[in-house]
Amino acid sequence: MKQYLYHRSKFIIPLLILFLILQFPASFILKFVPAPVQSGGVSGTIWSGRLTPLGISGQQLLDEVRWQWQPLKLFKGQLVWQLDTRYGSQAGKAWLALGVGGNRLESVSLTLPAAPLFALDKKLAPFQLGGQLTLEASRISKPQTSEISLLWQNASSLVTPQANPFGSYQIKLQPDLNWTISPVGGAALAISGQGKVDPQRGPQGSLQLKAASGKESLFAPLLDRMPLNGDQRELKLGI
Repeated sequence: MKQYLYHRSKFIIPLLILFLILQFPASFILKFVPAPVQSGGVSGTIWSGRLTPLGISGQQLLDEVRWQWQPLKLFKGQLVWQLDTRYGSQAGKAWLALGVGGNRLESVSLTLPAAPLFALDKKLAPFQLGGQLTLEASRISKPQTSEISLLWQNASSLVTPQANPFGSYQIKLQPDLNWTISPVGGAALAISGQGKVDPQRGPQGSLQLKAASGKESLFAPLLDRMPLNGDQRELKLGI
């Protein structure tokens, strides 16, 4: 009898362990997500599940995040999940890969609200900037990140409601963490600048802002908060 139970246990115990792994709840892992990221309702397992919504510092960032494990990628020595996101009617996608080649996000294409992200910077937060950000990157990892492109569309500020939206802008973040911003098309408020992202202190650098001719009064509540530098206003970041 003991020998029979021993032989049965050799199969039952591994199957039980496998079952527990496959049913491991995603909610347990998400408890360790660091602040200021906040997760809402979570359903499913670490292999396939759904999160609604995803927030940051008390503001909603994404309406929904879904993930699905890709078992065939195990043959390449990787654990890979397909991530699908939704912000309003805008869908996004990325791949999370762990293992050979390092931990990374690949083929990232996301649409995000601008307000929660700009509010994280203490120099930008008072201007209550809004709009929509479209993020594109082939790879995001540490330390080998590709260029990250951010298209800021329908830019707005609660300080200048009469001028909203005032333009679209292209933000580029290079692998060495240098960044630039420039207007796209004819913006009522020209915003340009450059700097570098400090991993500990956030964006460093400066922004130059200038209202289009005849629009100066519309942007006075915003621009009058910044010192003049020639014929432009300048905002120093991270200082």
